[in-house]
Amino acid sequence: MPRNPNLDPTTNRAALSYWVQRSLALFDGPGYLDGLQTVYPLRVAVQNRLSDQTRRNLIRLHNERDTENLLAALARLDKFPYEDPMWFLMKNVRGQLASNPIHRNRIASALYAMTAEEMLVRLEAAPKLNTQMGRMFSDWLNNNFTALTKDEFLSSRQGIYILRASEPEAYRIVKNDLGQNDLPKRPDLVAVKNGQFVIGEAKWIGSPGGNQEKQTKEVEEFCSRQRGNVRRIGIVDGYPWAVNRVSGSIFSTKEVVRIQESNYSILSALLLKDYLDSI
Repeated sequence: MPRNPNLDPTTNRAALSYWVQRSLALFDGPGYLDGLQTVYPLRVAVQNRLSDQTRRNLIRLHNERDTENLLAALARLDKFPYEDPMWFLMKNVRGQLASNPIHRNRIASALYAMTAEEMLVRLEAAPKLNTQMGRMFSDWLNNNFTALTKDEFLSSRQGIYILRASEPEAYRIVKNDLGQNDLPKRPDLVAVKNGQFVIGEAKWIGSPGGNQEKQTKEVEEFCSRQRGNVRRIGIVDGYPWAVNRVSGSIFSTKEVVRIQESNYSILSALLLKDYLDSI
């Protein structure tokens, strides 16, 4: 995605929005990723070791090409050797595994294209750490800001607070009490500072491509639909703040350019307290 030459972060960073500048400086400084460990406390990825009996049984069934019993054995495990769009239904819905021979044979062919040992390695692989990050931002908010119930929150006129409510209740409050009726779900952040309400969408984006571009677009669209006196912000961390590759060339993917050239209040979670203090 072409960069605006007037917004080049290497030569004209001062032209970028204030919170983008602050986030870029934070990213460029020492220990940015380590600092995020307070927001996204990733644990060591540990393998899920199968029992010796289960390993031996799976190896035998794979080597014997015993498809019926191999799939039945795999269906008893929490994990599958690869991501298959039909496997959840075939595993969890009565009769689906037996009554769909085309997909059953297709899946079997994919399994037999691996060695038995490769199948086990995939089954025992450590979970993707990204899948552990869902509630981390929410937990971090609750650990670092005082939460108030609905009536206390809506009537607050002094100090910084976040909303304490279930997902459905928080969604109703944001929609009905704050007038933000265009949202499909509760925002990740629902806060108030001295009577000024702030809602935000939080994203961790570790690399370009795939679903990452969609996430940055969602943040920008969320921020663009300001309604009433409720401020909207994007809370983004990771790859979108990168500027220079190891080779020295500048990143210019859509994820990076969209965030860095945005005029909206988009910032790192590590700057959220500063942002709220600035209101």
